[in-house]
Amino acid sequence: MGQSSKCSRIFRLSVIALVIMLTAVTTALAQASGMGGSKSESHGAAPRGKGQDLGELGKQLNNPVSSVWNITTQSNMYFYKGDLSPAYRGQFVFNFQPVMPIPLTQNWTLIPRPVIPILSNPYIRGVNPATGSLEWSRTGGFGDIVLVTLLSPNIPGVILGFGPTFIFPTAPTHDLGQGKFQIGPSVVLGFMNKKWVGGIFPQHWWSVAGSRATPVTSQTNIQYFLARMLPGAWQISMSPNILIDWRADGRNQVTFPLGLGVGRTFRLGGVPIQSILQFQWMPVHPDDFGQRFNIRFNFVPVLPNLIKKPIFE
Repeated sequence: MGQSSKCSRIFRLSVIALVIMLTAVTTALAQASGMGGSKSESHGAAPRGKGQDLGELGKQLNNPVSSVWNITTQSNMYFYKGDLSPAYRGQFVFNFQPVMPIPLTQNWTLIPRPVIPILSNPYIRGVNPATGSLEWSRTGGFGDIVLVTLLSPNIPGVILGFGPTFIFPTAPTHDLGQGKFQIGPSVVLGFMNKKWVGGIFPQHWWSVAGSRATPVTSQTNIQYFLARMLPGAWQISMSPNILIDWRADGRNQVTFPLGLGVGRTFRLGGVPIQSILQFQWMPVHPDDFGQRFNIRFNFVPVLPNLIKKPIFE
């Protein structure tokens, strides 16, 4: 596939993602006046009406088990480097994450959190026979879809959820995905008070099926998050993801990032939206080829909660 064809494909996929997001925002505009739901401290959905506290809503959007419906769109620009490439090479990852919690009872909520990635990846095309150096190219498209399903009890001030997590081999090529169906456990544990939201969200996957052309996997993703809420619905926050590849050798096993960002929750056309810009630096990273820096931008429109009453009550 030629470079222009690849770029055209990435553009078409990006347009599809943008249309989906704009459709969701349009739906929210049409139904914003009907927003409502639980007001508990741990699952606290957005209060009703135009007087809704944007600061409180912003705090809830930092809680992975909040009952607030939203569509998280996350754009990441990773910069890779290592023994295989002395020069920096960029990876763009756009994550489309609809979050639509389902109240099961007054005390329990089910939170399915799918992550649909669109990628632009560098990859090794081959070796230059004349110089012996690696030849790099770029490809783009959908990556492997991740689905974590959390069951969360309603405990005031406590962030708690647990359940299975899956990775589906939906990427069309092995340069965009791992080619394996993977499954494992996930848990989120944290706290929330008037000014702070913090916690840890580990997930682990083992490969159980998939292509024989790709290696088996055992990998962990640990997100740690902390947000300090400020006046005017502003916030200072971090939410890096620690990556551990248990099947790699020691010098290529761990990616440990440090991050810091600033964000604000505001209204656009009557729709509450949270935006966060974050910078991350990876002091611990794979030596061969790994992440060194990341610039992350979150754009999170809030949707009307269409399931307002518990299913089993």
